[in-house]
Amino acid sequence: MTWFNLFKGTLCAVLMLGLVGCGGGTVSDYQLPQTTNVPTAKENVKTWLTGVAEVGELDSGAEIMGEQFDKLAQEGIDLKEDFEKLKSTKGSAAIKSLAQSMLSKL
Repeated sequence: MTWFNLFKGTLCAVLMLGLVGCGGGTVSDYQLPQTTNVPTAKENVKTWLTGVAEVGELDSGAEIMGEQFDKLAQEGIDLKEDFEKLKSTKGSAAIKSLAQSMLSKL
């Protein structure tokens, strides 16, 4: 009878390992989203201007935001002139005010 119990125990262990598995799989086993939500130029500009209006300073993002303002102009919202003015504006209060004014145009 002891050999039978040993056989059952071994068989049970082998079956458990087979059912549970030993690996976590690979990335290709998982469903990836079909589409990715890419923010629009308007959303990018709004997010950036909101930060500028809160802080009163232009960050390094100002250099790459020019492209977003160009795209926005193609959509019929031309803030490029205001953007150029904003880049040359001095003083936290003036920057906050102009950024807020630009936000109201979105």
